[in-house]
Amino acid sequence: MNTFCGLDFGTSNSTFSTMVKNKATLLPLEDGKLTIPSAIFFHFENNQTFLGRAAINEYIDGEFGRIMRSLKSVLGTSLVEEKTQIKSELVPFTDILSCFLSHLKATAERNSGLPFEQVMLGRPVHFVDSDQQADLLAQDTLESAAIRAGFKEVLFQYEPIAAALDYEQQVIKEEIALIVDIGGGTSDFSVVKISPQRALRDDRKADILANGGIHIGGTDFDSKLSLAKVMPHLGYKSKFKARSATSNFEKNFSIRKSVSTDTYTESTEMFMPSSYYHDLATWHKIHHLYEKNTISSLKDLAFRVEHKHLLDRLLTLIQKREGHLLAIDVEQAKIDLTNQNTTRIDLDYLESDLQIDLSIADLHHAVANEVASIQKQALLTINDAGLTAQQITKVFMTGGTTAIPMVRKAITDLFPDTEIVNGDKFGSVGLGLAIDAQRKFA
Repeated sequence: MNTFCGLDFGTSNSTFSTMVKNKATLLPLEDGKLTIPSAIFFHFENNQTFLGRAAINEYIDGEFGRIMRSLKSVLGTSLVEEKTQIKSELVPFTDILSCFLSHLKATAERNSGLPFEQVMLGRPVHFVDSDQQADLLAQDTLESAAIRAGFKEVLFQYEPIAAALDYEQQVIKEEIALIVDIGGGTSDFSVVKISPQRALRDDRKADILANGGIHIGGTDFDSKLSLAKVMPHLGYKSKFKARSATSNFEKNFSIRKSVSTDTYTESTEMFMPSSYYHDLATWHKIHHLYEKNTISSLKDLAFRVEHKHLLDRLLTLIQKREGHLLAIDVEQAKIDLTNQNTTRIDLDYLESDLQIDLSIADLHHAVANEVASIQKQALLTINDAGLTAQQITKVFMTGGTTAIPMVRKAITDLFPDTEIVNGDKFGSVGLGLAIDAQRKFA
């Protein structure tokens, strides 16, 4: 019996796949759905662990506990070596990762009736940009977590290559395709020769002309939108009242000055430390703001800023531990703006009648630099293949972030005369991993 599978462990969502009657198939992972959010919630009162949508719902319902999301973003960083506080215990991040992968494995086995021992895991072209050692560490960490989750054999495939294998099932002639996979954490590109004849080959190395990627994805867009349009309502970039003081205060709170001097006076502009807001806009750093010293520091700063009521909102948010709820609201606003021109974030849990109106123009302005970097990486990958954009015969797009109009336009503008093919935004990589697993394991 074949016991192989494909596992697309994503920054925002994950899928699990296998071959059924020689056809790649995604297996249901949560309430019949083929995707599961990459999230875990540790319920402190009943000591239960919830995953996926259930984890997010438990948190939104106000249950007392700890939510973790965007787990993949930690791979390759120093945070992977740290332990996180779960009630009175310090739990290694690798244990949390194994817990999530083990849940996917058990759910897929239960829903398919098959035991899965061999897994083809998807990985971005670069877990970490421009750091090969950190990139290898990230893959090793993920491999170790998969083995601890119960898999006996683990292989890896680049996510855009997996997407290419999925797309190849529908081609009728030879193509030189640019595979565009822009997900929650990375933007990956591959230039691949595909055809019905090439699809029969076991070894496809010669067909891969170039791979490239950059560590920019949907979660970065959430962060940029939050900093640009939401955090100013919580005191981001607020000025301090003019006063005379020594640089000690500056050293304690890392305050940015407009001039270089050991003191600041009424002519020196001082601003709220930005680190609080950057942490609040980054999923895996939000929980650091709930530490006691953060509250005391912010209370001291509240008396120094010009608009104290804005910082009071930030204090309320942190004291109520609603940082992740705010992140969820911002993410949903981004999603809303993929198919409508305006949306609104309701922050009545911070202040009565506090609402923030957002437009598609706000989103585009906030992420303009990131989109330009993604477009540049696409061109670099084509150049690495020794080709020009005009020589690309098909562009295959997958990944949830390709739904953002500005991102899609940035790619399609490079290929005005080339057919754009839309894959399953959340399933193409997983389906391709199952195809590759069959070739490598069967």
